[in-house]
Amino acid sequence: MRRVGVAAGIVPAILVVFGIYFGLDGQYFVHQGIGYVRTVVFAEEISALRASGELDEETERLFDRVAEIRRFAYEELGLAQSDNFTRYTELERDYLLSVISKVHDDRMQRVSWSYPVVGDLFYRGFFDPAQARTVATGLRAQGYDVLVRRVDAFSSLGYFPDPVYSFMADYSDCRLANLIIHEEMHSTVWLDGQNVYNEEIATFVGDEGAAQFVREKHGPDSKEYRAIADGRADRRTYRRWMSELHARLSNAYRQLETRRQRLLAKENILAESQETLRRNYDSMFRTVRYRGAAERPLHNARVDAGYKYGGDLSLYYDLYELLDQDLAAVVELIRQSEMYPGAPRAFIRSFVEQGEQL
Repeated sequence: MRRVGVAAGIVPAILVVFGIYFGLDGQYFVHQGIGYVRTVVFAEEISALRASGELDEETERLFDRVAEIRRFAYEELGLAQSDNFTRYTELERDYLLSVISKVHDDRMQRVSWSYPVVGDLFYRGFFDPAQARTVATGLRAQGYDVLVRRVDAFSSLGYFPDPVYSFMADYSDCRLANLIIHEEMHSTVWLDGQNVYNEEIATFVGDEGAAQFVREKHGPDSKEYRAIADGRADRRTYRRWMSELHARLSNAYRQLETRRQRLLAKENILAESQETLRRNYDSMFRTVRYRGAAERPLHNARVDAGYKYGGDLSLYYDLYELLDQDLAAVVELIRQSEMYPGAPRAFIRSFVEQGEQL
């Protein structure tokens, strides 16, 4: 206990100095740094919690499921072994933090924030949701479309092991596996300055890895695996819809000269797209998961996020088919893309094109 008490005093002091050093962003780094320390740095070792004999059945079962998925990720998929998901944090809410992203309201141009160590990222996280809402309001007043969304995990990229959070006990096997494999893919391959690529490969490996895990655990004819087939089809449909909408908006913004023209075109394109989705939803989708997309506010930041965090994954599916749906082989090839940090996607595309010519 004394050790934790000393650290609890030292870490905020370090964060204050860190914040002053980074000037205008100092307050942000201090606030989020304290939240990070509380939820990540001070997470408890799962092995110690298990040894205490004081765990309830639900938490014990969560730890068993996490351990099973980690073994699958390392042994079956070939992801890099790490200490991620070996510690635990109890939270009172059902998500970790609020994340905001910003895009100019009259052009499809996302804007990044600069961070020490990891460089530029297209999002900013807040452990205090009220603070996220306040910042979002200020950004909208500056002429940005802003998306505020909840996330249930993020990768520390090896600086600290990513914890298991208490709200994950309610996750299905598919959702839990997808989350863990997604984040472990970030720990396996992360290329600075290639944010879209990093998300694409983690999304693809997370989706297909979770499906393979559920198929092996529950069987190909199980209701759990059949639900994944429907979910996978709907995700592809949603990503295609977002990609097409992103392209329409981008083309309109490039062709129109004045801000007024761009905003009017944006309003018409978004309204038309949502109305089309409302009319055709049942014929486009198998589940109700994306029905809200036809009703919730739609703007550049939401379209950009839908495009960026899924986008067109066809290149990776082409690779998957070329390698006989051997996901471990796909992961191994993606790991080789680290040798081409300036053009990782071009490396994979070249491999696919050469294979198709054989």
